[in-house]
Order: sequence, then C-alpha cells, then structure tokens
Amino acid sequence: MSTSQKRSFSKKEAINFGFKIAKENIVFFIGLFVIWGVITVISSSIQHTLNADKQSLISFMLALVSWVVTSIISMGFVNIILKFVDRKKPEYKDLYYITKLFNFMLASLIRGLIIAVGFILLIIPGIIFSIKLQFTEYLIVDKKMDAVDAIKASWEMTKGVKWNLFLLGLLLGLINILGFLCLLIGLIITVPLAMVAEAYVYRKLLSQSSFK
Repeated sequence: MSTSQKRSFSKKEAINFGFKIAKENIVFFIGLFVIWGVITVISSSIQHTLNADKQSLISFMLALVSWVVTSIISMGFVNIILKFVDRKKPEYKDLYYITKLFNFMLASLIRGLIIAVGFILLIIPGIIFSIKLQFTEYLIVDKKMDAVDAIKASWEMTKGVKWNLFLLGLLLGLINILGFLCLLIGLIITVPLAMVAEAYVYRKLLSQSSFK
C-alpha cells in the first residue's frame, strides 16, 4: 500500500475537536475577531476615502499595505489555531506573525491564480485545486517552507483524501450556514470550529507524510 493510500482522518473527530476548542475559548475568539474587525474597518475606511479623492498612486500603495497587513493577520490566525491544535495556550500577540511573510503572500497569489484557472476550466478542476492546495499557508507558517515548496507539499499530502476533504468542507460550510441562521450569533462558535477542525486535519495528514 502506498503512502497516499494510508492517509486518513476522521471528519467526526475533527469537528468534535473543533467544537470543544471553540466552546472552551469563546471569549478569546471573540476578542480575536474584534481585533480583526477593527483593523479591517480602519483599512477599508482609509482606502475608501483616498479612492473618493482619486489619489490613484496613494490608493495603490495603501492597497499594497492593506494586503501586507491582511497577510500578517492571516498568518497570525494560522499560528494561533495551530497552537490550539497542539494543546498550547495562544495569546493575542501571536496574531502578529511575519516569519516567511513574503513567501506567504507569494503562495497566496500563486494558489489563487491556480484555483482561478481551475474554475475557468469548467469549475470542477478549480474545486480540486482548492482542495489540493488548502494546506499551503499552514506549511509556510508551521514548517517555514518557501512558497513553491509549500504548494508542492500541500499537493502531495492531500493525495488519497481529496474526497474526504471535500466532504469535510461541505460539512463545515453547512455548520457555518447554521451559525449564520442563528441570528449570526452562532458564527461565534462555528467559525472557530471550522478553522480548528481544518487545522486538526492538517496535523493528522502531516503526521502521515514523509516531510513532517
């Protein structure tokens, strides 16, 4: 049996773990999302003001800065979620994470282009590419990989489990829809649940890969 055939994970186990972590740390996650929301609102407000004044060069520079800030926050979220999966206690300062920032941004750009091309090719390839490359950012934050190496590693570690990952994604999507229907309040639990569940699966698959 090949390495890819041996890879497996439990969707139920991942979701249950995600729910447990989200429930036990709900106050921390609320604070985390408030910080993210404030940064997003400030950035959007400034950019909107400059766009209204038609300062194209300044707007472009601000958009670039906004992308950098968003990337740092995204890396911080990955860093924090992985700490939860590893049974560590993260802090708000862990949201500031800049190690391999350029590689993270480059990988996000390449990954986005690959998925976009996939969707242009009759949608299904785009879904497959998004599944195959979903752990790219995790590998950059967790294993300090370069952009191309992380993309290759994500492609490799998802061999044999694409269908299971697809089903997990559907389940997490449905869970977030239910959270949205609960007057949005449910999202306080379901969004962290989904993030932790995905990171949990990442850890499971990484432990079954040769480059762990």
